Amino acid sequence: MSVDVRWLGHSTVTVDVRTPGGSLRVVTDPVLRPGLAHLRRRPATPDPAAWAGCDLALVSHLHHDHLDLPSLRRMRPTVLVTPPGSSDWVRWRLRRPATHVVEVAVGQTRELPTPCGPVQVTALPAHHAGHRTGSGFSRAPRGAEAVEHLLRVPGAFPGRDLDDLLLWAIGDTGEFAGSDAVLAAAGRAPDVALVPVGGWGHTLGPHHLDPRQAAELVARVRPGVSVPVHWGTLHPVALGATMGDRFVEPGRRFVREASRLGVAGAVQLPVGGSLSV
Repeated sequence: MSVDVRWLGHSTVTVDVRTPGGSLRVVTDPVLRPGLAHLRRRPATPDPAAWAGCDLALVSHLHHDHLDLPSLRRMRPTVLVTPPGSSDWVRWRLRRPATHVVEVAVGQTRELPTPCGPVQVTALPAHHAGHRTGSGFSRAPRGAEAVEHLLRVPGAFPGRDLDDLLLWAIGDTGEFAGSDAVLAAAGRAPDVALVPVGGWGHTLGPHHLDPRQAAELVARVRPGVSVPVHWGTLHPVALGATMGDRFVEPGRRFVREASRLGVAGAVQLPVGGSLSV
């Protein structure tokens, strides 16, 4: 049995889980195109083999760089978990009846069927705007929230005392009181954390984590493996040459800061790179 984590760029990560009951492919915040809205992608677009056959997609909020409808239509996940207050709109815009669209409210846990058996998804609070830019034109719900997701996959580690896989997909957030709520929800530290450490622009506002803040968060939670995401991929149109070291430094700095704080398991992946847990 194994768990493989592959970073496809920005906040898009594929997690493949093989259990005695079967296999499961999870993809977070899928963005699979060379450009969207006012953003362009510098690394190559992901190989379809890295995301095809998605059983469960987790979307943290409605921003274009996290909820990309063309990518979701192309990927056709079997189950799509959307942020609170958005499932009806996503279902309408997605136009994929074969995809089961559900939403999970903050503090709520839902059990979902998958090829390897039932899994549980819990929504946790995030300090980030959840509405969609241009919602007046797209009719997107203005009250949609941004959330983090905790995924529990039973039986992923047979023979271990605690054999569940706990995946913490943070999505996007800034610092806030209770940012370590995942510990209470999970009952222990997660096995894998997908941690935002940057952004796509020249500055970060208070609703984002920089590498130091991200390292301080994982120092409080102590996940088994922490992978920096939400960096090194997108840039505004015509401003790619002005991004400086933002395509290389945030991930490196996160790993350095985590090491300084005595956190083991912080691993920077190249776009398209993977690790096994």
